Amino acid sequence: MIAALLFVAAELAAGLLPELFKAAFGDKPRQLILGTAAALAVAVIAIYIRFRRSRTDIVEEPPDIAPEKLERARNALLHRVHQMWTRDLDHRWDDTVRIELGLEDSPMEVDDPWASTRLTTQSGSPFPQGTRMRTVYERHGLQLLVLGAPGAGKTVHMLELTQELVDHAMTEATAPVPVFLLLTNWRGEPMEPWVEEELGRRYRVPADAAKALLSRGMIDLVLDGLDEVDPSRHKECVAEINGFLSADGHPQCGIAVSCRTTEYEALPARLSLSGAVTVQPLPVPVVHAFLNDAGSRLHGLRAAAAADPELTRLLTTPLMLGIAAVAYSGVDESSVYSFGTSEERRGLVYEAFLEKMITRDRTLRGQSVPARYSVEEVTERLTRMAYLMSMFHATVIYPTDLARLVTEAPTGVLREALRGTFLGRMAPLVPSHDRVASMADWPWLKGYRRVVGLVAVRRLDFLRPDFIDFCCERALLRRSGDGIAFIHKTFQDHLVGRYDHLP
Repeated sequence: MIAALLFVAAELAAGLLPELFKAAFGDKPRQLILGTAAALAVAVIAIYIRFRRSRTDIVEEPPDIAPEKLERARNALLHRVHQMWTRDLDHRWDDTVRIELGLEDSPMEVDDPWASTRLTTQSGSPFPQGTRMRTVYERHGLQLLVLGAPGAGKTVHMLELTQELVDHAMTEATAPVPVFLLLTNWRGEPMEPWVEEELGRRYRVPADAAKALLSRGMIDLVLDGLDEVDPSRHKECVAEINGFLSADGHPQCGIAVSCRTTEYEALPARLSLSGAVTVQPLPVPVVHAFLNDAGSRLHGLRAAAAADPELTRLLTTPLMLGIAAVAYSGVDESSVYSFGTSEERRGLVYEAFLEKMITRDRTLRGQSVPARYSVEEVTERLTRMAYLMSMFHATVIYPTDLARLVTEAPTGVLREALRGTFLGRMAPLVPSHDRVASMADWPWLKGYRRVVGLVAVRRLDFLRPDFIDFCCERALLRRSGDGIAFIHKTFQDHLVGRYDHLP
């Protein structure tokens, strides 16, 4: 058809008109224009239809990879997941409060196209005390949504699920490998390429092996923190996960996703998973029993909680109960400050915890080891760290990602990092990342931005290894895989709120 159009165009250019063309469309100029346009439209439609058919005919075959290489990649991935996430799970600082949490079935929180409302179990049915998350996961066909309040223990449950799946994969050669991924690292990419990229970036799996493991169903995904995705992309992230699990994607892939209940219920769409479970808060009698069992060490906190029901309700998550137990250890009732809204009360507990962890005595072989940093210095650095991370909608900082952090940093981030320097005053002149991307033929823009960014990174004193080690030792920061994170997102949010009060 294209050849015929070229022939007609050549004839018209020469002042000739094929007799067939005249018979079909006439020899008037208007008729010639309409006839040529109609023929061109038919050609374009035919080419488009052929293109669409060719796209639907393509079936991507799993990459051809040697079985020995695939087995090595699987074993190496399994080892790295264990090393990064589950090896020290029993020694996490927030596991000092070991209280069995209740789980409640929440089938109405997911969009199961096969479910019938007449057959669905009633929302709110509790599981028997002591039910393991893996039991719930398997009951719901290896596709599960885990909901709960901030600090309720969602991530701990996700890690314990990962640990049990790792143990199973170590003893069963054909079992899928659980891969723990943080959704805070998702930036809007299609889900399948993102998973493959994370396998390479976080677990050093070769690209061909990552694609083969995923396409052959040898991976289960444990996705933590849907609520920590950029809020403007929440709906898009849900759509990507649903598309990944669709009939044309990976419908048999095992997957567990965690999210805060409030943020999830605000979403306009639901995840198409087989089931959901909600981690329940601690009953008030359990909180009082824990404080009573602690003895004289928590006498002040116990007395304050007994006199203040609002304080007791604040302590109904393992996180806040553990934080308060550390913050108010060995103090009397008058030192347990608690007033204002729930957020203000949580902030007071975190302030007491922050000071306690910085100043507490760390004795080594009978010799007192003083803190290397003052309370004011640590608080200021961590506040700036929390603020800059919030600008990226990030909960983890990876040293290997600093180059991306520099090249994609908003101008405001560079201005903050360079505050008080000549380059800080020049930061508003630094072109934005979007402008650099749209002017790829201006390499000097990218170079200028990168130089300023590298200077900014060198001034981020909270990224210095000695400071990171100190804060991890004092349980203010924690190792998250190969990155660094605050002990909890609520602690990070509290510090962000302090930013406007910095000198």
